[in-house]
Amino acid sequence: MMTYSEIERELNEIPKFGAKASLSNLSAYLELANHPERNLRVIHIAGTNGKGSVSAYIDSILRQAGYMTALFTSPHLIKINERFRINFKECSDEELINAWCSVKDYMVKGKEKGLQSLTFFEILFFMGMLIFSEKAIDYCILETGLGGRLDATVLSNPVLSVITSISYDHTEILGDTIEQIAAEKAGIIKEGIPVVAIDEENGAFSVIERTAKEKNAPVYGLKSQELTILKKCENTIDFSINSRYYKISNLKVKSYASYQVQNAALAVLAVKVLLPEVSQDVIREEIVKMYWPGRMEEIAENVYVDGAHNPGAVHQIYNSLTDSDKEWLLLFAVCSDKDYSEMIRVLGRLPWKRIYITKIDSARGADTAAVRQCFEEAAGCPICEFESAGEAFKAALRDRGDEKEENLLCLGSLYLVGEIKELAATMF
Repeated sequence: MMTYSEIERELNEIPKFGAKASLSNLSAYLELANHPERNLRVIHIAGTNGKGSVSAYIDSILRQAGYMTALFTSPHLIKINERFRINFKECSDEELINAWCSVKDYMVKGKEKGLQSLTFFEILFFMGMLIFSEKAIDYCILETGLGGRLDATVLSNPVLSVITSISYDHTEILGDTIEQIAAEKAGIIKEGIPVVAIDEENGAFSVIERTAKEKNAPVYGLKSQELTILKKCENTIDFSINSRYYKISNLKVKSYASYQVQNAALAVLAVKVLLPEVSQDVIREEIVKMYWPGRMEEIAENVYVDGAHNPGAVHQIYNSLTDSDKEWLLLFAVCSDKDYSEMIRVLGRLPWKRIYITKIDSARGADTAAVRQCFEEAAGCPICEFESAGEAFKAALRDRGDEKEENLLCLGSLYLVGEIKELAATMF
């Protein structure tokens, strides 16, 4: 049998970005496997920011309500297994290897029939459907990879569609206006299937509403004005929901980040639309328990990681830290295809004590000199530049001293989050 290292090496040899065939090509491969995706009741989640957190909140509530869940998310931070969870437990190496071997067999058969090769994400989606279809899953929560309309996950059969906050990201693929991006995300909406979405004042929701009307799909919007933050402590936030569709008070999220209030509220509304019988006690209990790695996650005392990788996500970080009474250090690395100049413009408005710039361990990593120039124009604090994330992280920890009074935030890319978490696991 293969080892995890072997499967990781083989999968990493497949290009993660690039041209792909039509969805009919992937559908033909799934046909060879008797369409495992059709055996699952899917909660389908798209959006620019918050997909993973919303997925995890929904998963947590459903499990507490007595349902067996499957969770398909991306990317992984350390191990591929993270992408495939059953009752929130990562799949085993054996399950992963068996699924990959099965997909490889189907790809051989497919090529014999003249089918085109599958992309990295299509392969992982195929693997997930094989893993999940072997279990007695009540609800499968599927997070899109990119967009929605042409995403591999759109071949599933949802019982509910959920669209999170929409902002600018992957504009070269999804379009350069909010309306165009929203149209791609709204591509997950299916005929007659309810849709729950963030009702933002940026033009996105009107596109979602229009698409839902065309598909005869009931649509439920959640406005930010319908959420009230009652109390914000060091690592918890108390809030209430007073929406047109559902009201609940005395909710609590375990997070420093204010953006998790909106993510939790969207998950709550989604569950209530799908399963009105779920009690408020279950909701309250599981919202505060939810854990999702890489989203304002405290990995050591006053050391946080967050995968904010686009201007919209960085705005959310800004809103979370702008009223902080702590001094903060920033460790930053970003992919070159992101709008990092706008990200840095927003970050520069925060009173960082010191900024550490590095490069992610990927060909997609942005040039540190260019990143530094942006920070020098935007921020008014000392800026240090390092060759690797490990060097930057160790320098930041040294600068904090033994008292650890300053908070350290590692930000800019989920690739960076994975590197820092893996390094931290050997240090703390």
